[in-house]
Order: sequence, then structure tokens, then C-alpha cells
Amino acid sequence: MSVHETQSLLPVFGSRGPHVFGPLQREIERVFADFGRGLGRNGFDAPSLDFAETADGVELKLDVPGYKEGDISVTLDGDVLTIAGKTASQTEEKDKTYHLIERRSGAFTRSVVLPVALDAEQVRASLGDGVLTITAPKAQALAGRTIAIETKPAAAA
Repeated sequence: MSVHETQSLLPVFGSRGPHVFGPLQREIERVFADFGRGLGRNGFDAPSLDFAETADGVELKLDVPGYKEGDISVTLDGDVLTIAGKTASQTEEKDKTYHLIERRSGAFTRSVVLPVALDAEQVRASLGDGVLTITAPKAQALAGRTIAIETKPAAAA
């Protein structure tokens, strides 16, 4: 071996021959390959959300197929609207051997900071065809008013 040649003691990953770290490498590759499987488009297990502001209010739509009315809650706390849902696993049949399960089960929470004040008493939510629609009108701007100054009689000296 010449002075400029070196021999690595570590195996070359990606080579065709078996090496001591082969099983570990395959396990790491499997973990990374499975990491995103079953996750939502946003990178986490939460429904997709469309959020629009209109001249009169806001409208949010979430894809929640398989969820029922009792599975979802909507809360408004100040300027934060939070949608939470929970559904049980739908694969509880004992006489089947499942090879792949991708249907959603478990819980999710989505919170949206609203860019406008809403009339909290007028927030409405409806569920149909697997889509949760939330609408709310903007809060009326507080009208200013002029405060009259009262004149008090002068105190006797």
C-alpha cells in the first residue's frame, strides 16, 4: 500500500456486498420510508384546511371523512379558533389479518389565529359529506361616542 492509498475500516454504504452494518442500514431505511406514511399533506396527522375571509366574515372548511358530529369540537378563545376531533380505530375485527391499515383513527387538533375579530355568538359549524364548514361574521366595530360633560354646581366657600 502506498503512502497516498488509505483503506477505510468502515464499510461502504450502498455497496452490493454484505457488511456488518447491513441489517442496521436496512432498518434505518425502513424507518425513514415509513416516517411519512399515513401523515396528512401538511406533514402531521390533521385534516386539510381551507380558510377564507370574505367582506362579511370568515369561512373554514376541513376534510373530516368518517367523523360524526360527536367526534368533533369547535371552540373560539379570543382570536384563536380550535377544531379538535377524535375517532376510534375502525379495524377491530378479530377474524382478519390486516396487511395494510391507512384509514385515519386517533385524534387531531387544528388551531387558527384569526386576522379579524368575530362575533362569537354567531359562529356556526356544519358537517356534511365529510366536510366540516365553519362560518362566522366579523364583529361589528365598536361605535365611538361623544361623552357629555356634566356641569356641577360650584361648592359654597
